[in-house]
Amino acid sequence: MKRSVSLFLMVLMVHLSLIAAVVSQTSEPQVKAVEKAIEGVIIPAPVAPQPEKPKPKPIQPEPVKKPKPKPLKQKKAEAKKAVAKPKPAPVIPAPVAEASPKAVSAPEPVAQAVKSKAATKASEPEPQATPPVASANKALNKAPLYPTLSRRLKEQGTVYLQVLVLKNGKVGQLKLKQSSGFARLDQSALNAVRGWTYQPALKLGQPIDYWFVQPVVFNLNSIN
Repeated sequence: MKRSVSLFLMVLMVHLSLIAAVVSQTSEPQVKAVEKAIEGVIIPAPVAPQPEKPKPKPIQPEPVKKPKPKPLKQKKAEAKKAVAKPKPAPVIPAPVAEASPKAVSAPEPVAQAVKSKAATKASEPEPQATPPVASANKALNKAPLYPTLSRRLKEQGTVYLQVLVLKNGKVGQLKLKQSSGFARLDQSALNAVRGWTYQPALKLGQPIDYWFVQPVVFNLNSIN
């Protein structure tokens, strides 16, 4: 009996809760009224009228004062002063220059003799030097070697060397003045002449150093 009553009450409670839930869902939700915010507008303050500045007065030019005319007496006095001649300056006597003694000149025959000697020295040509001569001794001056490749290619020509022959007949310096057109021939000539011996150049019978141009000929027809 107690169980049936308790079960009944429980069932009743469940039904009531279900009814309450249905009623709450079906009821319309209340809408909250939202008041609109009032927006304010800033009105600028009225600008006070500024007083007008006074206009500057135009500057008037000062009147030009005309010079007063001078009286006739003053004009005549000024004219007389302008016409008056200046006083002559005192004459200062110029200093008298003292007479200097005349230079003593050489007698005419001596001066002419000195001039004639100077003229003869200027007219006489300077003694020329005899150029050096290469020694004909083949043991001292060996002929340059004819390169084998140059002979095959038929290269030939003349090499001109500039030689400084010293007082003792030896070669001091050696330069290539004009090439034969083939580097092998030029080098062979330089190698040979560098060891040659010369008879030195003479001037007034004395040996001197002398620059001399030595030609070296390479000719295929002269080769045995």
